[in-house]
Amino acid sequence: MSREERERLEAKEQRKNPGGILNSAMTRAMTGSPDGGCLIHILSLIMIIVAVLIVKACSGC
Repeated sequence: MSREERERLEAKEQRKNPGGILNSAMTRAMTGSPDGGCLIHILSLIMIIVAVLIVKACSGC
């Protein structure tokens, strides 16, 4: 499957399921394989930091 076809299918799936964007970004962040540019790296890092902060806040309650 070519990269263009994969991106087209991902875009189609994201239109059907808006939550898929978050799920896709989280999966890329966890596997360490973002296929975008610098913005994807930054967003992945921010998502991981937010997740850690949420866990710390909840465990301190």
